[in-house]
Amino acid sequence: MPALKISYAQAVRRLETYVRSAGVKPGLARIAALLRLLGAPQDTLPVIHIAGTNGKGSVALMTTNALRECDYRTGTYLSPHLVDYTERLLLNGREISRRAFAALFARVDRAARQITGVTEFEVLTAMAFVYFRENKVEIAVLETGLGGLYDATNVCRSILAIITPISYDHEDLLGKTLSAIAREKAGIIKPGVPVACAAQEPAALAEILRQAEKQENEIKIVGSPLRFKLNLYGRHQACNAALALEAMRLLLTKNFYIPRRLILNGIQKTVVPARVQKWRDNPPFFLDSGHNPQALQNLLNALETEYPCKPVVLVFGLLRRKNLSAALAILKPRVELLIAVDLPAADAYSSEEIAAAAGTAGLAVSTAPDIISACALARREAKKRSAVAAAAGSFRLTGAIFRKYKLSRNISEV
Repeated sequence: MPALKISYAQAVRRLETYVRSAGVKPGLARIAALLRLLGAPQDTLPVIHIAGTNGKGSVALMTTNALRECDYRTGTYLSPHLVDYTERLLLNGREISRRAFAALFARVDRAARQITGVTEFEVLTAMAFVYFRENKVEIAVLETGLGGLYDATNVCRSILAIITPISYDHEDLLGKTLSAIAREKAGIIKPGVPVACAAQEPAALAEILRQAEKQENEIKIVGSPLRFKLNLYGRHQACNAALALEAMRLLLTKNFYIPRRLILNGIQKTVVPARVQKWRDNPPFFLDSGHNPQALQNLLNALETEYPCKPVVLVFGLLRRKNLSAALAILKPRVELLIAVDLPAADAYSSEEIAAAAGTAGLAVSTAPDIISACALARREAKKRSAVAAAAGSFRLTGAIFRKYKLSRNISEV
């Protein structure tokens, strides 16, 4: 029986019912069952699989553009999105159309309804595998959603694993220590699959090396940033670029044609939306989706590198599952004024709660009635203080700005 034709809006409404009914449930049984009903599209798809706490999206896009530069037909699966679900499925760097997304969802949805407890992320992951197989993708780049070992993407047949910097995030699901979190994320390492790994804290690195040794894999630890000019801000993005480059070089062992010159061209062209992305000048205003302490520190470091000794005026919102006190401790040394906002999400801290916690932590704080007003206030205050403005703390925050101002989500300069 053919799938029903539905609109993109109908597809999104139905997709979001999976969030309410299933929530987040780590495990591979449901995604495996769903993919069997869809003809096991993952079984013949070569995959570059990326796990980590911060930098996954940046490395995925740099890797995607490097492969495109080498003329490989490339599929990319990202999460979360800023504005539209279509951002999660890329074919040769271009978002799936809303019409194609709706049609694809209708087919996967029909199969998913036959399995109890399927999650939103599992539906999207199944859609990615089907979409890439049907579009004859030569290599897919998959970013994990949460963790690694029990992440829905881990049913893939990977030819390369990449592990970005690991830090504290989602401790309620992944574990309270860096060792436990790293153990989960290193679960993407499979027998015979080479690993490119960013420099890590000792406890995290020990777990990654233990997993690689158990699987008898080649592993390359990448600690030095590339020394060429990127259109990105911050040493952490240079480290992400070095990691992407090393990962591409490891593909040589899999007989891929990937000249260094073309890899560098692809990396240099990469634009990473809402990751230390400069939005405005006079005063400079940056957008960043960082939502954990390490990511917020990366933002502040990048701003300090680009604008030494300038204070920061920050528009800030945070979801409740994040560590507010740890975030504020990172922000306090550099942020001269924090503007707390309500996020468009039921599970977020209110602006009043953030303001109260920020005041207790010793930060100068203000609130604004909405995100757009907060950005306008940040610009005025940054001009007055000769400061740098930024908005950070959540994809919901930067996504609202992208939506309001219709900002480009292109991942490449060309």
